[in-house]
Order: sequence, then structure tokens, then C-alpha cells
Amino acid sequence: MRLKSVFVIISVLLFAIGHAQDSTIVSPNQFLTVHENNAVNELVTKYAEYNRKRDFGEGYRIQISYTDVRDEVYKSKGDMYAQFPELSSYVEYEQPYYKLRLGDFKTRLEATYYLQQVIILYPGAFIVKDKIKTL
Repeated sequence: MRLKSVFVIISVLLFAIGHAQDSTIVSPNQFLTVHENNAVNELVTKYAEYNRKRDFGEGYRIQISYTDVRDEVYKSKGDMYAQFPELSSYVEYEQPYYKLRLGDFKTRLEATYYLQQVIILYPGAFIVKDKIKTL
């Protein structure tokens, strides 16, 4: 998805039609003229706005288990809902393993608070950087 966004941005930059503003930069030995396209500035503004509105962002989760047994990971997920109903849990499949991750923490400090509680039930739990739901 990110590669697609970059491709779109590059395409728009290359084919943007707009009014160019010329700036001349003088350095000690040479003159340099920079052609600035208003469409590029508009595109950068729209891209920044899009990123602010996205549902996902950088954050942290607690990885509970890593197994190749599907039933085991879903049983653990049920246990997580019972123990921590305020937190979302996620099962990710990365062939051939299932990963159970807990929470949508914006800071490592938040994740550490819950890790201290989770580690009692799952001694192998640890904090990982992940894409989290921000809304």
C-alpha cells in the first residue's frame, strides 16, 4: 500500500500541471534557478492531511504467543478477552506461525504497564513495535 502511495505521488509530481514559481539562489561561484510547482506544494499538503486521518499509526503491542497451532492461539485470545476485556487482541498469521498480540499502545510506557500484568499469565510475553489502531 505504501509503495502504491509513493508511486502515485511520484506520478503526480512528474505530470503536475500548475503555475511554477522561479527562485534564483546565488552561491559564491554559480547561479541556481529553482522551479517550484504549486501543484507539488498542494500535493504535499494533501499527503500530510491524509496521514493525519489514517486509522493506523506506529505504536506498540504485547506479543503473547507465537505458535503453529491455530486452536492454541485462539484459546489464548479468548483467555486474553477474559483477563483484559478493555484491550483488543489480534491474531496475525505469518506462515506457518500464528502470533497473538494484545493492545494498541501509543507509547512504550503504556505497553510496559500492561506487560507487568500479562507476564504473570504468559511469562514469555514481550513488547513489539507494530501498526496500531489510532481511532
